[in-house]
Amino acid sequence: MPRYSDELINEIFSQNDIVDYVSQYVRLRKNGRDYTGLCPFHKEKSPSFHVNQDKQLFHCFGCGAGGNLVQFVMRSEGLDFLEALKLMADRVGIILPEEDNLVDDKLYQKKKRIYSMNKAAARFYYEKLTKDEAGKCGLEYFSERKISAKTITAYGLGYAPDSFDVLKKHMNSLGFNDDELLEAGLCVTKNGKVYDKFRGRVMFPIIDLRGNVIAFGGRIINNVEKDGYKPPKYLNSAETPVFNKGKNLFSLNLAKKGNAQQCILCEGYMDVISVYQAGVTNIVATLGTALTENQAKLLMKYTGEILLCYDSDEAGQTATRRAIDIINSVGGKCRVMRLKGAKDPDEYIKNNGIELFRRAIAEALPSTEYLLRTLKSNFDLDNPDGKILFVQGAAKILSGIVSAIEVDAYVKKISDETEISKDAIYAELKRTKSQDKIASGTVKTAKVVSREKKSDVDIKIIDAQRRLLSLIIDNRRVYLRVKEEFPPSEYSTDALKKLAEIVYACHEKNEIIEPAMIINKFSGDDADFISKIFCNLETYGDEDNTILQLVNSIKLDRLNGELEKATNENDAVKIKELLSLRLKLEGNK
Repeated sequence: MPRYSDELINEIFSQNDIVDYVSQYVRLRKNGRDYTGLCPFHKEKSPSFHVNQDKQLFHCFGCGAGGNLVQFVMRSEGLDFLEALKLMADRVGIILPEEDNLVDDKLYQKKKRIYSMNKAAARFYYEKLTKDEAGKCGLEYFSERKISAKTITAYGLGYAPDSFDVLKKHMNSLGFNDDELLEAGLCVTKNGKVYDKFRGRVMFPIIDLRGNVIAFGGRIINNVEKDGYKPPKYLNSAETPVFNKGKNLFSLNLAKKGNAQQCILCEGYMDVISVYQAGVTNIVATLGTALTENQAKLLMKYTGEILLCYDSDEAGQTATRRAIDIINSVGGKCRVMRLKGAKDPDEYIKNNGIELFRRAIAEALPSTEYLLRTLKSNFDLDNPDGKILFVQGAAKILSGIVSAIEVDAYVKKISDETEISKDAIYAELKRTKSQDKIASGTVKTAKVVSREKKSDVDIKIIDAQRRLLSLIIDNRRVYLRVKEEFPPSEYSTDALKKLAEIVYACHEKNEIIEPAMIINKFSGDDADFISKIFCNLETYGDEDNTILQLVNSIKLDRLNGELEKATNENDAVKIKELLSLRLKLEGNK
């Protein structure tokens, strides 16, 4: 990753305000020294998301997400650090150097080059479709599918001529060499020859949240077998440094603009385009694969509920059930649309119009209801065996539901439908959960529980160290008081040690502690944890006594560790000395 000077990064940060930027995503209200709102990274009803304008940091006390502005941009836009920093620089008119002062610049430059190639290729395909005789068959295809010129422009649709190397020659003329075209996935090689990957296909550019063309999907026009080979109906770009098919969604760049509470997820590009053209713009599609956890999490950033609208055939319904499992596993909420008399959303819109499609949205089934109805259709409930098998299958579905109210509602419904008592159904549900725990290895042994109890103690000590460090950050007097008896090496985790070293050094040099810059030195869970320290909301009536209690708690934990070691070594003198010290510390609590 390119590395810019701290001075340049600081300049970018100083000219961007975190409250101003976050307000584009969250309705913030001033609340004491912070701004608060509903967290954009998880679903909540009561605001636990805080933005501190003085420190230029955010932290959610619900899900734990936190960091500075660049880390907010990374999370909300799905960007890496450099891409997020560039977006911030662009906002305030700062031009980042691309050649000077950069270290390890190869990947960044490679990504830039691929973005440029994809953009040029998308323009080439679009012009072939709209302005070239070679693209006439592509226009006819879209016309037959009732796609308007306005929609073609909105999606940047195109046509790849049925020619061996027409794109390759065009891209070569723009200065892109064959090796670059191969790496970008625009060309492939066979028998030492380089030729166009997409030929004789209408083209669907895949665009990320920043507006970059990251890949393509292509649908064959004339799917005719030739020399014993029949090309695939749909062909997608291979993965590249800018494209991971399991982490992106088709048309999310357009869907997110509506800021809708729901978003429809379907399977095909044409499904998305037809529905979008009809006026429902909150719709996306996966990229030729089953839904992944990463895609579900990405979609949940922009909507509160996912509406599954897959094909009505058996494969589509299997994909629906799998998608429900994926969405539930990452804490999402979903419902299932039913399009009667049509195989997919594209066909339904054309046959029935937008109003009936909107009705289908309103009548979408909760995912649990959908699964139970589907299961029920497989059994004869007039037959005792059918009832038993249905209840056993239903118990497996209900075992994954967290809400006791939801479980109770469905247990009552199943009881009414099968004439099996609620108690019997609950007993089956309990048995199913027990089997699931055994199968997944979550039944704990005494030894495991013992380790967990020790872990709980560790967590309390780490929390005490976190609170002490937050006081040290805010007050140099606290630092001067504890620096000798509690140096950075005494902290329990690498993240705490690293932060303590930075903060202690600032105090020693009488330098200003800049949270937004310091947190750049951390990433992932560590950045979330460090943001909680900087954004500490606790206030203390007697700060001196609080410091004493925190230091004593930390010392007591360390002393207990030494006492355990002395006991194991049968060191009676050491044990007596340590017990005396512990008694003194406990008296100070």
